[in-house]
Amino acid sequence: MKRVTIADVAAQAGVSKSTVSHALSGKRPISIATRERIQHAIDSLGYSPNPVAQRLAGGRSKTIGYVFPLYTNHIAGLEMKFIASTANEINQADYAFMLLTHPADDVDSLHQFAVRGLVDGFILMQIRLDDPRVDLLQQAGIPFVLVGRCADNRDLSYVDVNLVSAMDQCLDHLSDLGHQHIAYLHQDAPELGFTQRAQQAFFEGCEQHGVDPLVYPCRLSFDSGAAAMATLLEQHPEVTAVITWNNTVAWGAIDVAETRGVHIPGDLSIISFGHSNFTYPARLPLSVVDIHPEEMAAQAAQLLLQKLDGEPVESQRLIKPTLILRQSTAVSAVKSR
Repeated sequence: MKRVTIADVAAQAGVSKSTVSHALSGKRPISIATRERIQHAIDSLGYSPNPVAQRLAGGRSKTIGYVFPLYTNHIAGLEMKFIASTANEINQADYAFMLLTHPADDVDSLHQFAVRGLVDGFILMQIRLDDPRVDLLQQAGIPFVLVGRCADNRDLSYVDVNLVSAMDQCLDHLSDLGHQHIAYLHQDAPELGFTQRAQQAFFEGCEQHGVDPLVYPCRLSFDSGAAAMATLLEQHPEVTAVITWNNTVAWGAIDVAETRGVHIPGDLSIISFGHSNFTYPARLPLSVVDIHPEEMAAQAAQLLLQKLDGEPVESQRLIKPTLILRQSTAVSAVKSR
C-alpha cells in the first residue's frame, strides 16, 4: 500500500497542499466548506496526519530509519560499528537518526513508520533472501538501501561484503598452512542472505582447494559456539582448522577446545568473521576477517542520502574484506609431522 501524502489529500479535496497544511495546523482560517472537503479526503484516503507531517506541510521529515533487528539481549561490538558509522554519516548530513530494532518479519511496525511519513528513507540490516520489508517499501514508494542482499536483487540498492573473497582468503591461508579438514561454524539463520552466501562460498572454496568441508550451525552466543565446537570435536576429531561466523562464537569454541586439551593454534587453527574491538579475557588475539562494517555502513548511508537528493548513483556495491592474521592460526599439526 503506497503511503498517502498531504499532496494526495490536497488533490482529492481540490485544494492546495498549503491549504491542507493550514487546516491541519489551525494557523490560518479555513472556510467550513473547505475544511469539510479536506476532512472527507483524509477519511476516504486513510491519511494519518502526525506532528512531523503537519509541521513540514508535506515536506521531508529529515529523518532516516535504520532497521537493525536484534535477536539477542545485547549489542555486540560489530553491531555497534554498523550503528555508530551509520549515525555519524546521517547526522553529518543534518538528518536525524532513528534506530528500529523490531524483528525482520514484523512488517506491521515498519508499515506504521512508512505510511505515516515519519522517515524519508530506510536502511535495512539482517537481509533475508526473501525479505518482506523490501516488498513493503517498494509498494510504498519509499527510498531504501540494503546492507546485505536478497536472492533477487534486481532494481535494489545495496552494500554488501564480498563473501567469496572472504572465504578465498581464509582457505588460501589455511591451505598454505597444510590444513585439509576445515570446519565452518555458521550462523543458524538459513533465511538470511549472509548465511547462505557464506556457506556457498565455503563449499565452493573447499572444492577448489581440495579440502574436506564441515559445517555446523550456531547462534550468536558464547555458549552456542562452545556447543557447536564440542559436537564438531566429538564427530570429527581429525579437524585441524575452524572458521567461525562471529568472534563471540569463536571464543566459545576456543574455550571448549582448550578445556579438552586441544591447543590453539598448535592443534587447531581458528579464523573468525566479524572484526570487533571487544576481547575475551585470557584469550589469544584472533585471526579475523575484517568485513569493514564502518565502510559498509557509511556507504549505505551515503547511497541513501544521494537517492533522497535525486542524484544518479552506483546502486550495488561489494566491499572487499581483509584477512588480519594474528596468533590463532599456525601450520597444521598433521603437516608438521
